[in-house]
Amino acid sequence: MNAGGLLPDELADELRAVAEAALAWHAARLDLDGVDVALYVSPSWTLPETGMAGYTPTGHWLQVTLDPTNPHFAGGWRTELPATLAHELHHVRRWRGPGYGTTLLEALVSEGLAQQYEAGERGGPPPYATTSANLDELWRRAHPLLDSPDYGHPAWFFGSEAGGLPRWTGYALGHELVRRFLVWQGGDAVTWADAPAEGFRDAWSG
Repeated sequence: MNAGGLLPDELADELRAVAEAALAWHAARLDLDGVDVALYVSPSWTLPETGMAGYTPTGHWLQVTLDPTNPHFAGGWRTELPATLAHELHHVRRWRGPGYGTTLLEALVSEGLAQQYEAGERGGPPPYATTSANLDELWRRAHPLLDSPDYGHPAWFFGSEAGGLPRWTGYALGHELVRRFLVWQGGDAVTWADAPAEGFRDAWSG
């Protein structure tokens, strides 16, 4: 989406080519079709570490927002764009199965699976798969809220100074929960893309 001319023509063409190649590859792996994908410039909706972010609210539409002025964008977008699309397309697949979910456990599993799938594209965990705090302590805090739909998604996933939750807590917990599950049960993020979150509950203690 570039009607405003915020992307130079050459960059827009490169973005389209890289995106189309990634979409074709991951749509085949995830057995997906019928997905609308929007890429557009929106600096306030990107990660400062990458100049890019993704969002998938349904099983038929996703967006990737870009900030070409971010100093990290120029040197990293050819890695970040396919990785972001991999993550978001996994969400699309999960939306078409059990859904993203409304409880903390369901969100942890959806994000953990998407990160594990994304890691295959980028060659390692995404930057938000880690946090500064002890994961076992954070899991103990999360445990009483696992079945709650009122757990507070922004605080758990983006951080809360008032709540003492560091940035990326939910992403890091989800990544580790699914990693332990895959060690325990085998398979990968595609194998378990449609699995209900309940089956992951005991993987932390395994």
